[in-house]
Amino acid sequence: MVGGKLQAITFPSICALIVHPRAGAILYDTGYAEHFLTATATLPERAYRWLAPVSLPAQERLSAQLAHHGLTLEDIRWCVLSHFHADHIAGMRDLPRARFIASRQDVEDLRSRSRLGGLLKGLLPTLLPPDFDSRLQYAEALPRRPPATGWEALGEGFDPFGDDSVRAVRLPGHAPGHLGLLLRDQQDREVLLCADAAWSRRAWQEQRPPSLLARPLLHDWQAYQRTLRTLQQLAARHAELLILPSHCQASLNDYRRMQDT
Repeated sequence: MVGGKLQAITFPSICALIVHPRAGAILYDTGYAEHFLTATATLPERAYRWLAPVSLPAQERLSAQLAHHGLTLEDIRWCVLSHFHADHIAGMRDLPRARFIASRQDVEDLRSRSRLGGLLKGLLPTLLPPDFDSRLQYAEALPRRPPATGWEALGEGFDPFGDDSVRAVRLPGHAPGHLGLLLRDQQDREVLLCADAAWSRRAWQEQRPPSLLARPLLHDWQAYQRTLRTLQQLAARHAELLILPSHCQASLNDYRRMQDT
């Protein structure tokens, strides 16, 4: 819903590359990949592609974007999954050496659903690698960190690499165990990668929820609203915090401009 009118919009499906001094190259989600087209080649999954048409220009594919940083798909050692909607995990099969960090709640929810029930929630289990279980690390099994002063709204975090440089935090509502990542970038700026906890900057700034048409995709509407309020409160308390949703081109453009300054 844009300005009260139904219309098609174009938005990115962003993943993030984090280069950790000890753990190496890490991804937060994978974005789309060719596997999505394979997984939606036939009905009923084909309906997903009709409702959300996907464009995959060669220069925007994960392998091409990693190449700009001198990396290959084989260089990725870890991939933190915000949740299991197809636009966030379609490239998992292209990461042969990565281990995956995900919420136990989201994994159990994915496995509990029928083929059609999962599809209605935007879940395509065939996108998971065949050896997913052996490469999976539950976020809840990671070392836990209490919130620092001023960050209590996020609750405790999970420390994937044992140095509190990257903290996975719960941002529930969109998915049962939806995970964000709180970190500092190479310019020492605080960044919260929030995936689909908000679909745009205006969503958390102005407390704009998704339209009624999108709400069936959400796991918990009340929790989603609480998370939107949390993001707004964090931004008010931490003026330096950069909140980056996965589908907000304006936020991405602003961050890129900051990188260039």
